[in-house]
Amino acid sequence: MRPAPVPAHASAPAPSRRRLAAAAVLAVAALTATAPGASAEDEPDGTVGVAAHSSAQCASGQFCLWAGASYSGAFWSTGTTGLVNTPVPVARSVWNRTSVDVRTYAGTGGTGTVTCWNAGAQAPVTAVGSASIRTMSPTTC
Repeated sequence: MRPAPVPAHASAPAPSRRRLAAAAVLAVAALTATAPGASAEDEPDGTVGVAAHSSAQCASGQFCLWAGASYSGAFWSTGTTGLVNTPVPVARSVWNRTSVDVRTYAGTGGTGTVTCWNAGAQAPVTAVGSASIRTMSPTTC
C-alpha cells in the first residue's frame, strides 16, 4: 500500500502566534544571559556609564594589576598594607598609585621572583609574576 499523494499546495501547519511569541522571548532571554558583562557605574543624574578596562580603573592610593597589556583584561587592586595574594598570577600592566613601594612576587605568600614598584611607577606593558604582593612601610624595596 502506498501513501496517499500530497497536493502541491499543501504545507505544514503555521505555528500559532503564542508559539512564535514564546520562541522570541526565549531567544531574547538566551542572548541576554550569554551577553558579555560590562562594568557600569551610576552617574549622579541617574544615567549609567559603561567603562572599558583602562588605567582610569586604578584609583589614587591603590596598587593595580591587569592581566592584559595596555590596562586590559582582568583587573585587581588593593590599598591594604602587608602581604596579599592576588588573582592575577602574571601582570601585563601595573600601576603603583600608593605613596610607598610595593613588591610583586611570582609565587603566592611572598615567594618566588621579586619585582619592586616604586611609588608612582606605571608600566602599561610588562610581564611580571604577581601571584602575591607586599605593600612596604615607608621604607623602600
